[in-house]
Amino acid sequence: MAEGRVTITINGNNYPLACNPGEEDHIKSLAARLDETSRQIADGNSSINESRLLVMVGLILADRVNELENKTAASPEAAGSEQVPAATETDHDQIIASIENVTARIERLASQIKPH
Repeated sequence: MAEGRVTITINGNNYPLACNPGEEDHIKSLAARLDETSRQIADGNSSINESRLLVMVGLILADRVNELENKTAASPEAAGSEQVPAATETDHDQIIASIENVTARIERLASQIKPH
């Protein structure tokens, strides 16, 4: 199977990545969210290095996922389930797999970043 290639930009730095064919647009979309969050953090912390920035972005995004999971578990109404059918166990497993996939990608990126 051929490998896809995509270059993402996070906080002004370009990162060429390998991906599965057809995932390029999805990865660019995820990268745009990471870039937005990293720029918000960096704007208030001009002396922050890339490694610390990546850790902070990861924590913020993990916190957002955690909040969504807690809302869904505690109160389906709070998550808006009255408008959307309840997630099945398969949906939940797919969400977990997606989160793990994104986490693995972030960890691969983090391993490529050299501390300043």
